[in-house]
Amino acid sequence: MEVMKKVALCGGAFSPPHLGHASLIEAILRLFPCDEVWVMPSADRRDKKISAPGKTRMEMLEILIQELFPNSKIPILISDFELQMNKPTATYETLQALKERRPDYNFHFVLGSENIDMIEAKWVNGKKLFQEANFIALKNPLIPVPNKLPPNITILDDLPWTNISSTFIRKLLIEGYSGIPYITRGVAEYIKLHSLYK
Repeated sequence: MEVMKKVALCGGAFSPPHLGHASLIEAILRLFPCDEVWVMPSADRRDKKISAPGKTRMEMLEILIQELFPNSKIPILISDFELQMNKPTATYETLQALKERRPDYNFHFVLGSENIDMIEAKWVNGKKLFQEANFIALKNPLIPVPNKLPPNITILDDLPWTNISSTFIRKLLIEGYSGIPYITRGVAEYIKLHSLYK
């Protein structure tokens, strides 16, 4: 019987990708044994329109990964899977589509531990997702991990915690700052070259 590929899946807007995203990828590479790490920029969601095109976000991710993880032993792949769905996406729909398209892959969705409570309460089809999906939760030291956990979850807690957000960086960029040190030099140069987030 063929062994399924184990994939850590990091979803998000990545608008722009920053050092908080990089620290999350680093923690997975170091603490979660897997065959591949997928970084998957989301399409627009029902609750959120994203401020930069998918192609632009993918190009910034390529730069960040080249700068910070040039020799990663575990492949880090940038996936346009959700962008290709051409509609507002929800994690449960993405999971179903991935299972259908890649039945030989075992996907593990990455999230911050502070979001575990929100899966059932706020996410689309959250009750099903909570039961059916595999999760990797990065432990937020400021908020206790909930008592009720999904049946298939791995909690990683040997990592520095960062509150860097793309929203904060976009605000800096609008005000004329470079975004450094919260984004890499290459990403900052790309943003300047393409006049993004003005």
